[in-house]
Amino acid sequence: MPDPIKGIEIENIAVFQSELVVEAIKPEDSTSLFIITGESRVTTVDLQTGAVTHADLAQDENSSFGQIGTLDATSDGARLFVGFIRDDEERRGFVVNEIRVDDTIFWHVLAVIEPHDPPMHFAISENGQRLYTVSPFENSIAIYDTTDLQLTAYRTGVGATPARIVIPSMTIEPTAKSE
Repeated sequence: MPDPIKGIEIENIAVFQSELVVEAIKPEDSTSLFIITGESRVTTVDLQTGAVTHADLAQDENSSFGQIGTLDATSDGARLFVGFIRDDEERRGFVVNEIRVDDTIFWHVLAVIEPHDPPMHFAISENGQRLYTVSPFENSIAIYDTTDLQLTAYRTGVGATPARIVIPSMTIEPTAKSE
């Protein structure tokens, strides 16, 4: 069957019988498809070879995966950013209390980001250098450097209850010089 976006041919690659698929992502410059299931598991499908591997994500027993839009990866697929929600929070299932950054080779946690203003959604820039989060509580956007995972910018008042963020391509087209 052809992929409706890229137009490439896709064969059957994985079958899930009892696990609930939470979200799937295919980083742009990677040959891997990452599938997160409700059982704290990442299934990785190598789209070139068809090989399927599984890894269990480390997580606290009082937390669960975030909602759709709380999973992203660097464009090369080397790092996976997974949002978790603490089960004991008053807004359970709504915002992310922590973003765990996992290495996709050895599947260990590289870092944990605990945003001051819990986001509803996050995305990584095309070049993989920035992590953007948006929160409906303080109507904020936060920007993190993905190299050191430090907060580099924060702004409130970016709109009424921002729920999603889209990072456009930063390709700059050459312009003609004026004479």
